[in-house]
Amino acid sequence: MGKVYKIDQENPSAEIVNLAASVLRDGGIVIFPTETVYGISASAGAVLGPQELFEIKRRDKNKAIPWLVENIKALDVYGVDVPDYAYKLAEKYWPGPLTLIVQASEKVGEDFRAADGTIALRAPSSPLVQELLRATGSPLITSSANTHTLPAPSSFDEIEPRILAASSLALDGGSTAIGSSSTVVSCIGPKPLVWRDSTISVQEIREVSFD
Repeated sequence: MGKVYKIDQENPSAEIVNLAASVLRDGGIVIFPTETVYGISASAGAVLGPQELFEIKRRDKNKAIPWLVENIKALDVYGVDVPDYAYKLAEKYWPGPLTLIVQASEKVGEDFRAADGTIALRAPSSPLVQELLRATGSPLITSSANTHTLPAPSSFDEIEPRILAASSLALDGGSTAIGSSSTVVSCIGPKPLVWRDSTISVQEIREVSFD
């Protein structure tokens, strides 16, 4: 297990953020809190694919691991043929607890895509994660820091020892602000399809999409 550093999620230490970003740029694995749950992450610009995260999580490799991005501009960079309703949802709920699945552009390597050629993107509202994204200089391949099928940890103390042991570095920010995973919406058809109903409800998604 890598070293564990205490960090303030709302006002993170620049020194620790830069250290974590350095580990990510070197291809390492970092655990950190987002506003939803704790994530286990690698830099999309430093690794060839998400295979190591799949192995750590014991997750089905047919399901792509989401990317954390800075803002709505990522839809144009990493997505293609993105429907208007996806932009409306991003304008309303980004940065925040909403993951959008879109058709992946050529900027997304094949190994990062789901079997259907899609990529899941989320712009987090966490000041810590936004600072990490800027310092790393690339999207962060990030999944909840748990074994697949087990509950996602909403506090550092809930992270499994096995998951911590697999990380190069971990950031302990206590409990997360929201405490539950993001809502996931597929945006590859004529209408949005909610894959995971969570913090943002199905009704809220519909109201924005069809406004």
